[in-house]
Amino acid sequence: MTQHSELDALPCPLVITDQEGGIVFINECAVTSFELTSPHKIEHIEQLFPLPARIFLQTHLWPMLRANGVIKEMYVKINLADGITLPILLNAQSGHFDEQPCYHWVMLPAAERASFEQELLKARQQLQEYAQEANSNRHLLQTVLDGAEDIAILAVSEHGLVIFANKGAETLFEQQLNNLKDQPIHTLLNPVTPCAELDAWYKTMLSTDIPFSMVNNACVFDTKIHQRNTKAIDIHIQIRKIETEFSTNNIQFIIIISNISQRKEYEALQNNFITTITHELKTPLTSILGGLNILKSGKVGYLSKKSRYLINIALDNSNKLKDLINNIIDFSEIKSISTPMSMQSVFLQPLLEKSIEKQQDYANKKQIILLLEGPTENIPVYLDPVRFLKVMATLISNAIKFSTSNTTVKVVFFVENKYVLLRVEDQGIGVSPDFIPYLFAPFRQQDSKTDRRYEGTGLSLAVSKGLIEAMGGEISFLPTQKNGSIFQIKLATSFRSQK
Repeated sequence: MTQHSELDALPCPLVITDQEGGIVFINECAVTSFELTSPHKIEHIEQLFPLPARIFLQTHLWPMLRANGVIKEMYVKINLADGITLPILLNAQSGHFDEQPCYHWVMLPAAERASFEQELLKARQQLQEYAQEANSNRHLLQTVLDGAEDIAILAVSEHGLVIFANKGAETLFEQQLNNLKDQPIHTLLNPVTPCAELDAWYKTMLSTDIPFSMVNNACVFDTKIHQRNTKAIDIHIQIRKIETEFSTNNIQFIIIISNISQRKEYEALQNNFITTITHELKTPLTSILGGLNILKSGKVGYLSKKSRYLINIALDNSNKLKDLINNIIDFSEIKSISTPMSMQSVFLQPLLEKSIEKQQDYANKKQIILLLEGPTENIPVYLDPVRFLKVMATLISNAIKFSTSNTTVKVVFFVENKYVLLRVEDQGIGVSPDFIPYLFAPFRQQDSKTDRRYEGTGLSLAVSKGLIEAMGGEISFLPTQKNGSIFQIKLATSFRSQK
């Protein structure tokens, strides 16, 4: 590295003179920019300028430089090769070079300066456009959020303070927006009864060591809170966590709250209506079934073959109607979380044998073989026997219904990690992959046409799911590589339940 290599590395032309204008140093950028083929032959600063500029240098620039020690942004021309001149922006300042007093002459070509200023102006305009767009987007977002008057949207800090609230929050909490800001969220979300999800979230904010359980950075649940006038309302809450890299203004959570009180009232009315109607239907239907069974028994007299045939059809359809009504009653009770459960410890095998026995006639009619496979020892399980038999009746009858003749339906069970896994396997038509997500949804059927081949309301699997979950178990559909279907029930053994 040479003694003045740092000056040669400068991106602008630099000439250093003594106090009389004698040149003591010219950097590489000046040599290149001004096409100085023999820079060592240039002994005085004035040699770089054309005649008009030399006169201006003598009459104005030198007196100014010697008086003030500095010249700022003077436009002059400098000589290039072949008699061409180049406009430059000149800046000069007194200083020292090799410990001797000197002047530093910085000569930036005017075209480069103009280009730089143009770029600077363009960047400034872009910044103004970005700022205007950001303000426009902010206004649009605020308008959209405030337009959702029936939904409260809150932005909350990591310590649970409200940073932002929309008009919907003002309506829901019956408070002015100014009062909502900086208010602790737990004072707003005051549950009527303890809410496990809210308690877990509050503990998370108080201690970073406690993780908050979220699926896809969100927690969704229903609860009931007090409004400011102490009125209790049902709400649906979504708590969403913002990724750290996208967080601004200390916002850590977005809370979306909907008032679902009216929906809950409608659901209660609907459930009461369904319960009333089904019970009103059940009473006369019981009488109809009783009368048909008496006629079938022959206690009221001899019946012709045709009469017995018609009575059997009536009985068959009346029993289907009875099953439908019972399914609707069970579904409405499950939906309103009022399903009565009589949980007890019982042996599993006798229940499964009874389930198969009840479906044997149906299987024989369709020429289906029913098999029970599992351990020989008795396995105690904790469940409601009556409700469990209802679920098994649904799974086995469905397996028979959707199977072809001369095939087998298996009921297989085994113990795994103190749980009982129970499977109903058939060799029938199977389930379309597109329909699997809707298997346990109410009123959904794979073949929904009015002239479908298989009868049903699409309620039985939804009811079965609700009953098994009410017993603390799980029910699921297992994909198969061949034709057929496998439904699995997971139940706790009595030993595990008592733990």
